[in-house]
Amino acid sequence: MFTARSLAMTRSGAAIAGFSLSIFAAACAQSAGTATTTPSSPAPTAQAPAPASPAPAGRTVTAAPAAAPAAPATPATPTAKAADGTLIAYEKTGAGPALILVHGGGQTRRSWVERGYVERFAKRFTVITLDMRGSGGSGKPDTAEAYALDRLTGDILAVADAAGVKQFLLVGFGHGASIGRYLAAQSDRLSGAVLISADMGPTVTGPVKDAMLAMRAKWKPLLDADKAGTFKLSRLSPGDQDAWKAGVARSALALGALTEYPSLEPAAFKVPTLWVLGGADQSGLELAKTYETKLSGTKVQYKTIAGLSYSDTFYRTDAVATEIEPFLIANAPAAGK
Repeated sequence: MFTARSLAMTRSGAAIAGFSLSIFAAACAQSAGTATTTPSSPAPTAQAPAPASPAPAGRTVTAAPAAAPAAPATPATPTAKAADGTLIAYEKTGAGPALILVHGGGQTRRSWVERGYVERFAKRFTVITLDMRGSGGSGKPDTAEAYALDRLTGDILAVADAAGVKQFLLVGFGHGASIGRYLAAQSDRLSGAVLISADMGPTVTGPVKDAMLAMRAKWKPLLDADKAGTFKLSRLSPGDQDAWKAGVARSALALGALTEYPSLEPAAFKVPTLWVLGGADQSGLELAKTYETKLSGTKVQYKTIAGLSYSDTFYRTDAVATEIEPFLIANAPAAGK
C-alpha cells in the first residue's frame, strides 16, 4: 500500500532514474558515434572553424580570397571559489534585484537559458545561474564529503559573493529546490524563495534512499581506486564502462549525500517561501495534503499550477513564470541590498 510519503519518493525516484538513464544514453550514443540530446541536456555549443595552418617556411603562397572575419572569442565563464576550493561556474544577466536560479538533477545552468527563463526574468531582475558542483562547467570532486549539504549551500553563497550580491531571491527546481530550501531556513541573505516540485520533510526515504546508498556503495570504491592509481576501466562491464565515462560515479556520490540531509519542516523557514507543485503531479499533491495543517503560521505558502506534471513544472516556462513572478516581485530585495 502506498502512503503519501512513498508516493512522493516514487516521484523523486523517477526523476533520479531519468537523470541516470539520460547520462547512460548519452554515453552510449557517444561511443556509437551518434549525437543525441535530451530535454535536460544543454544543446551542443557551435564551434568556430579552426584557423588555417600557416604556410611552410620558404614556400610562396599565391593570393587567395579574403577570409571571413574570425569569430569573436567566447568569453571565459566566470567562476566562484567555494570554501573547499571547488570552482563553481556561473553566469549573470540583466539588471535589477538579484535572482539566483538553481537547476535540477541532470541539468546545468544552461537549462534555464534553453527554456527561456533567463530571457524572461532578466527584464526585471539580475539573473544568476550556476552549475552545481559535479555538473556542467563546475568542479567535479570525487569524495563523498565534497557533496555534503553545507558544501552545496555554500556554493550558492559563494556565487552570490562572486557576483557582488548581498541579498537575493532564489528559485530552485527539483534537486535544486531540495538544496535551496535549506538556505531558506538558514540564511538571512535570501529575501524569498520559490521551491518548484520540492518535497517537505525528509529529502529521501524508503526504497529511493536504499537505491541511492547502493549506488554510492558500488561506485565509491572505484573512485577510491582511481585516486590510488589501481583502477582499471577494462575490468568493468561494457555498460559500467560507459557509465564511468559519463560521470555516473561522481553522480552517485552526490545522490548518496542526499540520504544524509536532515528533515526540514515548514516551521523552520526564515523567509517567505512559495512551494509550487503541478496540479497533475499526484504524488506531490498527496504529500502536500499531509502539510495542509502545518503551513498556517509559517512563512511557506503553497500553490498548484493546474494541469502540470512534475516535469511540466520546469518545461512549461510560460505557465510557471506567470505564476511565480508576482511572488518574486513582492519579495525582491530592496534597492542597495
